[in-house]
Amino acid sequence: MTLLVALRGRDGIVAAADSRGTFGDPRGVTAQNDSQQKVHLVSDHVAVMIAGSGEIGTQLIREIVKEAREKQLDGATAIADLVRRTARQRYGEWFPHLLPMIPPGAPGIARPDLMFVVAGYDPDASGKFEVPKLYSSPSGLDFPPMLHDYGFAISGVAQYALYLLNRLYEANRPLVDLLALAVYVITETASQDGKVGGPVRVVTIGPDGGGTELTQEAVDKIHRSNDRRGEQLRSSFYTTGEAAP
Repeated sequence: MTLLVALRGRDGIVAAADSRGTFGDPRGVTAQNDSQQKVHLVSDHVAVMIAGSGEIGTQLIREIVKEAREKQLDGATAIADLVRRTARQRYGEWFPHLLPMIPPGAPGIARPDLMFVVAGYDPDASGKFEVPKLYSSPSGLDFPPMLHDYGFAISGVAQYALYLLNRLYEANRPLVDLLALAVYVITETASQDGKVGGPVRVVTIGPDGGGTELTQEAVDKIHRSNDRRGEQLRSSFYTTGEAAP
């Protein structure tokens, strides 16, 4: 499984994911590895993340990156359109006999499940990349571009992440704060669900500097700072010898 997290802040966007790939039916015995690359800088101002059928997603990402570079495409909406066109075309070629989704209880096999999350900036009227956009695009609905206008997008094992973001996320926070939050959401989910795990990979996107992938050393430093925050939160619930009110 997977957890993808994209957060929009006042001065940038964070795109982060775990690196765990799980193989087999989760109701039985499974195997896993922690070397999956799920965050991809497709253009100067856009990252695309994948969840679901990782091998198919990786193949599609390679085609998307190739076309984006050949045509010098940039901007979240333009890349989201490219993602949709590429995925629909290939799924139509590879799985013409399968439906995008099977209704609950109905017989049959659906197409392989795949989700894209597109995070980045669109150009404004002057051509500057200053308009933040987050899209998701799920295979079960035939890859429509779904705009997240509330500041974050998540996919995969999302229940813990949604709870934490509903309590902690604030859109006006600077990028440095959202980096810590994105890593925290993923590592906290991994502590509760073994389908999420491995090294956390993080990309930041700014309206000026564009996209940058953080080193593993930088991500580990954020994780250590989050451990201190967690300890402070835990300690705040306990008195230091005083009588309870």
